Amino acid sequence: MSRPFHEAATGFVWSIWGEIGVPSVERRTVDVAIDLEALIRLTDVVGAGDPRLRSHVAAWTDAFPELVSRARLKRLGGEVPGVVQSTPRGSISGGASLDVARVSAVQLRIRSAIGVSARAEIVRQFVVDSAGTRHTTSELARLAGYTKRNVEKALVSLERGRWVTKVLGGASLQWVLADHTALASLFSPLPASNISFLALARIVEGLVELDSVATASRRVRSAAARQILSEMQATADWGNIGLPLLSSTDGAWDAALAWSAGLPSTAR
Repeated sequence: MSRPFHEAATGFVWSIWGEIGVPSVERRTVDVAIDLEALIRLTDVVGAGDPRLRSHVAAWTDAFPELVSRARLKRLGGEVPGVVQSTPRGSISGGASLDVARVSAVQLRIRSAIGVSARAEIVRQFVVDSAGTRHTTSELARLAGYTKRNVEKALVSLERGRWVTKVLGGASLQWVLADHTALASLFSPLPASNISFLALARIVEGLVELDSVATASRRVRSAAARQILSEMQATADWGNIGLPLLSSTDGAWDAALAWSAGLPSTAR
């Protein structure tokens, strides 16, 4: 059975894991901040038939459990592959290693410094945004992948530490980094793009569903692609992601497939 979107998604997942240390033949340098739990969730979806991918990811998460948020992953609907437990670095199976030097690994650098928490995800979002970017608490909760209550508590802590400040934007209370330059320097290098990997992973997962009509007529395939892309537009909007432009009714399938095959550069 033809599964073009699954194949594109699997190649993308392999490449992203390769960015942070998993041995991977296909490794594309990406200019997007990787979201570890969103990546694990997407691996759950596309990696069921790829035992090599799952074994490498399980070895990586076993080796570096302190970088994985079980609670956040559960909230996103994923599961940690294998048993996450402390493993001596010298006995890692499958060649697992940790690479936090790349632009895409900013989340892991932040977590290594301040722990796995809603605070870390808020800081990640702010540092990849341009200086002076403001967010409401609700926006930060969606971008961080935590509940609004958790984000509210985290913002209180960050405000107490003078990392963020409150500003009044219209009728709503907003938040901004107190010193973007200092934190951006601390956690550099940073991606030039502020695309939300969480949103990107959800869109890729949605497009994989199109494989169910891969053998249908061109009109049926394009209609299904147009519907999926339409449903994903709201996610693309808050995730700062550009979906393919649909110039014709029958061209949606080809446009969606080309977009998937070009990830992550096509998402900008």
